Amino acid sequence: MPVTLRTTLCEIRDDLHVLRRMVASRGHIETIQGIDALIGVAEAEAIKVIRRIDRAA
Repeated sequence: MPVTLRTTLCEIRDDLHVLRRMVASRGHIETIQGIDALIGVAEAEAIKVIRRIDRAA
C-alpha cells in the first residue's frame, strides 16, 4: 500500500480521536457517541481498503 494513503488514513483516525477528546472535555455525551460511531465506521472502511490494496500489490 502506498505510504501516503496509509498515512492519510492514520491521520484521519487520529483527528477523529482528537475531536472526541475535545468534545468529551465539554461533556457532550450524544456528540461523543456519534463521533465513536464515525470512528468505528472509518476504521472498518480503512481496514477494507488496506486489505484490497495489499491483495492487489
